[in-house]
Amino acid sequence: MSAVLQIPVVFEEEHLTAEDSIHLTPAEKEECETFLRSVIQSGDYEHLLKGSLAGSFKRGVISACMLGRARRFSLQAASRTADESFGRRIHEEWDINEPDLAEMAYLAAEKACDIFPVSINFYDFGCLLQEQGRHGKARMAFKEFLRRANVREIDPIARAAVSRRDIASAIEHARQSV
Repeated sequence: MSAVLQIPVVFEEEHLTAEDSIHLTPAEKEECETFLRSVIQSGDYEHLLKGSLAGSFKRGVISACMLGRARRFSLQAASRTADESFGRRIHEEWDINEPDLAEMAYLAAEKACDIFPVSINFYDFGCLLQEQGRHGKARMAFKEFLRRANVREIDPIARAAVSRRDIASAIEHARQSV
């Protein structure tokens, strides 16, 4: 039996948050499950899925996937804007049928912060908002990042997520943006 079939389905096994307030669309669930499976297959993480850190590990991976999704939508929105500004309308129905990619990016990043509320996720959310020109909301995200950056993460998975980033530079950027 392949490892993919042995991996538990993330969304049936436990709630993403204690309040179970995050509702992922079927497309988001599918993308996050695929991402989780790819992470598990690329390393020896199966023991984390069965231990006391399983929930935190899954939320961390799912939030990383949602932030990647947000970044992808944001880049697509910027590309579409650039195409329109140069008069290259590849799809004539953009205004009618195409989703608002900037809003989809915003919603995906917001969900990532709700699913796994570690400081660095709020920083990434603030950067995305800043790029979109939503400076008021970006300041709020950066303030939350700065508040959380001063508190040591208790959860070892959250500590690992934060330790892999340049927090000092993020703090400097957030302070300048607030």
